[in-house]
Amino acid sequence: MIGYVLNGEHEEIPYAELMALLEIFNYNGSVERLKRYIITEDSPAKKIVKRSGYIDEGHRIVFKYDLEEKNVNLVDKVVDDFIKSFEEFIKDRDYPDIDESKSYAVRVLKLHKDEFTKSINSLKIERELGGIIKLKTNAKVNLTKPDVLVRVVILENNFFVSNVLEMRDREYFQKNRPHLRKYFHPGCMLPKLARTMVNLARVKEGDVVLDPFCGTGGFLIEAGLIGAKLIGCDIDWRMASGTLINLEEYNLLDNVIKVKKLDAKYVKEFLNELNIEKVDAVVTDPPYGISTAKKGEIEKILKMLPEVIKENGYFVFAYPKKVELDMELEGLYKVYIHKGLIRHIHVYKKV
Repeated sequence: MIGYVLNGEHEEIPYAELMALLEIFNYNGSVERLKRYIITEDSPAKKIVKRSGYIDEGHRIVFKYDLEEKNVNLVDKVVDDFIKSFEEFIKDRDYPDIDESKSYAVRVLKLHKDEFTKSINSLKIERELGGIIKLKTNAKVNLTKPDVLVRVVILENNFFVSNVLEMRDREYFQKNRPHLRKYFHPGCMLPKLARTMVNLARVKEGDVVLDPFCGTGGFLIEAGLIGAKLIGCDIDWRMASGTLINLEEYNLLDNVIKVKKLDAKYVKEFLNELNIEKVDAVVTDPPYGISTAKKGEIEKILKMLPEVIKENGYFVFAYPKKVELDMELEGLYKVYIHKGLIRHIHVYKKV
């Protein structure tokens, strides 16, 4: 079994992203949701987590323990029973992924917060499970940079012992924030959410992706890193130019079909010039803080854009309010930017 730890910043977006990625990688098995821990059969955890924005870790599940009782006064007994059950389980089998040539560390992750789980002694679990694995494998303990990180995931009614297969690249999202790019303009979406919206659009390598309000190129960067072909436009020539500057910084110019200064209401004519009738996905974040008249114009454009999307293609966009389109709405998620601004992330499918 494979387990996924979802990021806790948003209640629903991480799960929606995981379901989209499972679809992208053609997974057709079962899915069990235990709040922030999602269990599947043998799904491609490394690929999924590497590509994700909101999936923190992918695990190979080794052992599951179900709690029979939850009493704060009996928490030490519960922990002892869990450790004994794990020791009994591993007695007659090899511990996967670890042998005497590998180093390891055991770390507890509490995904449920109540008085019972708060009372659990994480250090005791880490020390005693670490000792059991040591006796079984003769591997070395390395608490700073282990070859294998053993994760004990504590949920409301279950303990899981798992090996971490992949962790989300937090460093990428820190080092690639919009203000650190060569061309920056205030109001840009952070790369973590941009990556996730591209994933929600089910973008695959070789797909043609359009951003008709491309700004500084955040969505095109994330789609390009997957291997998509890129089309973008913006009514402001500085933005269109800045997008190309940023795409060059990421060595993505070979992925570009065309990026130009253009009012998005002429996007059909733009695609005709490129001999492209329809695209695989549209991912965009129209500008905010504009006049009511301009907002009405943008909503007209949003309602026109499904015409340029292929059958079974996706239209994923952010907007300050819900926009009804003649497509199948697969998801609508509120993201709070600050006190005065909420983005509604729309996930539409053309059927």
